[in-house]
Amino acid sequence: MTAASWQLSNIWLGVGVSGAMFLLYYGVALYFRTATHNERDLYLAGRQIGPVINSLAAAATWMSVATFLGVVALIQQLHLPFVYMWIQLILSVPLLVLFYGAMLWRLGVYTSVSFVRVRYGQGVAYLAAAWMILIMLMYMIGQFIGVAKVFEVLLGLPYLASLIISALVITGYITLGGMKGATYNDAIQMVIMLLTLLLPLAAILKQLDATGWWFPPLGYGNMTDAMLSRIPEFFNLKFDPRFFLALFVALTLGTLGLPQLAQRVFTSASIKDARRTVPWFCFWVGMTFSGVYAVGFAGVFHFARLGQALPPAAADKTTLLLNLAYNPEWVSALVIAGALAAGVSTIAGLMIGVATVASHDIVGMLKPNLDEKTKLRWGYIALMATGVVSLLISLDPPAFLIISIFWAFGLCACTITPMLVLGAWSTRINKYGAFAGSALAGILYVAISPYVFPQFAVGKGLIANLGYAAALVAVPVGFIVTILVSLAAEKLSAVDEPTRAGTQTLVETMHGWPSVEGTRYGATGWLIVLCLLWLPVLWWGLQPW
Repeated sequence: MTAASWQLSNIWLGVGVSGAMFLLYYGVALYFRTATHNERDLYLAGRQIGPVINSLAAAATWMSVATFLGVVALIQQLHLPFVYMWIQLILSVPLLVLFYGAMLWRLGVYTSVSFVRVRYGQGVAYLAAAWMILIMLMYMIGQFIGVAKVFEVLLGLPYLASLIISALVITGYITLGGMKGATYNDAIQMVIMLLTLLLPLAAILKQLDATGWWFPPLGYGNMTDAMLSRIPEFFNLKFDPRFFLALFVALTLGTLGLPQLAQRVFTSASIKDARRTVPWFCFWVGMTFSGVYAVGFAGVFHFARLGQALPPAAADKTTLLLNLAYNPEWVSALVIAGALAAGVSTIAGLMIGVATVASHDIVGMLKPNLDEKTKLRWGYIALMATGVVSLLISLDPPAFLIISIFWAFGLCACTITPMLVLGAWSTRINKYGAFAGSALAGILYVAISPYVFPQFAVGKGLIANLGYAAALVAVPVGFIVTILVSLAAEKLSAVDEPTRAGTQTLVETMHGWPSVEGTRYGATGWLIVLCLLWLPVLWWGLQPW
């Protein structure tokens, strides 16, 4: 397959679409630049965002370019019904708000790392910050790679030139607008994504004789018999049963710790608005994810009907090839714009997340007495540096752009999520358990993945490559070690009475109690039960895959 088969023949059409999009984004960023006066404005949009805008922005942040390109590629290559994966992902924001989002909003923190510093101290916060930056950079690599591939199609340029251009223009508008500009741009990008995904998909399904083409997310229902006649195993659940449990362990629990989503909760004008964001978020994400699966289904059906097999290197371009086959080129350019919006919106959230951790958390801990103007300057420097570092790392991309993203989920699930969730709900969890659990689980996750020490890898093939097999071992270890080391440190009197009292006050206050009783959230029974529940998961994950 040559580039001519998937690139737009009219390059100026691509230039016009991408240029118009970025002019819009820069206009919004410049408009909100005047609203950025301090760190609170730069990172939390002044906590003035309502539920509908925030839900659109959160959904856009969640919609990566891998959703449009990488997941469709997996469906194309594996003929796997990935529709069940979306359930795990949609759970993320509701659980985030339920488990710790509202509590951290009351504390007024900027990031998850800020909470770790307040809850456990600076030593654990440095560890959490190191993990968080690694996780977000891994997540961002996939986005930059995907956006660069979209620029390849739009502009007909080689990968390196596309990567440099995309990194420069994205970093520029995010740095200009801060969180408020990024939030409104993300909301606009989510609308663009929905329109450019669902309307062209309806036209494709109609031409494929789908009777439900008018509702694209579920419009392919009458095509299932024809699909089974061509690919009888398409709907088979082909993987080890542990794969489906690992989806929850890696994706849902990993997402709980991702800062770009947590910061969407923190930007809400109130806790009530944060909760109202949840149903809207689920609606936008559900429509988009269902539509993406329908694109994957249609892509497999299209190439099966032609009797063609796409090479792995071209699988990421299934969405583009499908639209070029059935829709006019100008429609395909709009679809590409939607994929571009997906990547740009996620990069915006990730860049602000990295910058917040680097400048507000790390620099703030090293130099706590900086004035507001200097803090803001460090924030802008961190945003620009994040773009440069991500560009350099993306120069030699992995074969599947989605792999680095899923691997980041698993690492977050075992290093960040246990200390956040347990620290928000139990006064018995302390800095010793949090540090030990995060460090041991993270090192274990890296060691048993197939990328660093292949001889120690757990699982094999795609499941191991995506990080699921390692997550099914490392995440239970993260929770169990955090709990047991915390309880042991308490028994050994490593935690003094003033520290216990401070933790008790902090936890009760963040839950919104008007007065501190000194007994809430101090039970140990449920922590022991949680350890016991994780043990069979750990044992099952260690068995040969």
